[in-house]
Amino acid sequence: MKDPFFLDPIPWLSQLVDPLADYLNLPALPLHIHEIVFGLLLYTAIYYPISPLVSGHFFPRHYPHLNRRTRINWDAHVVSLVQSTLVNVLALWVLCSDETRRDMDREERVLGYSGGSGMIQALFSGYFIWDFAMAVMHFRVFGPGALAHAACALTVYTVGYVS
Repeated sequence: MKDPFFLDPIPWLSQLVDPLADYLNLPALPLHIHEIVFGLLLYTAIYYPISPLVSGHFFPRHYPHLNRRTRINWDAHVVSLVQSTLVNVLALWVLCSDETRRDMDREERVLGYSGGSGMIQALFSGYFIWDFAMAVMHFRVFGPGALAHAACALTVYTVGYVS
């Protein structure tokens, strides 16, 4: 399957990440860096301003009165909910419509590459970059467990660009 993302790779951005991709042996990373950046920007926009606006609208008696710590946690959970819903719906679509993946054997489905699976992986990577940044910026709210989780998940999804 050709990468179904609505934007084509951005040449200067792909070239910018090429040296790092070569050094870390991640040849598929330059093909999807624009999707990672898109995901990071999307999740950041959901965190602020979308979540506060939507949450304040739908929960006017509760959300505006939350303390700072609880509001940070609430907004982060909104991002997590949107991300998991978006990525799961797209992943199911790729599973059902990716003919390249359909022609793969069991091992190739786990270790192989297709443009659709690369897009899903990019959206996950963008989320875990966002999650890692949030865990660092709000360490007192999320703690060391969230930081470790974000770092490990980001590593796992980034290593997938080897294929």
